[in-house]
Amino acid sequence: MENDPDAGVPMGAPHRPGDDWRCKDDAEEWPCQVFRRRMWSLYQGNRPRLAEVMGGFRDKATATLPDLTPKQAEARFVGWVHDPPVRRRLRAI
Repeated sequence: MENDPDAGVPMGAPHRPGDDWRCKDDAEEWPCQVFRRRMWSLYQGNRPRLAEVMGGFRDKATATLPDLTPKQAEARFVGWVHDPPVRRRLRAI
């Protein structure tokens, strides 16, 4: 199976990375929390496939971010996959 990090993620979707690997919408380091939640939902908890996809993004980022160590890249792009994003609960007013 080809490791295509953009598979299933529309390029025009919000919370995409900019050239500096910061989120275009909230300026957080990418992948931002919104994107992580979106990907978790999209892959419905399929951690191996999600890790594979995010590994593709990791590889693209390390090619353009020379100061990012392999350990930092792994933690930032793939490490969160095994610890699902926390969903906030809305409280009634």
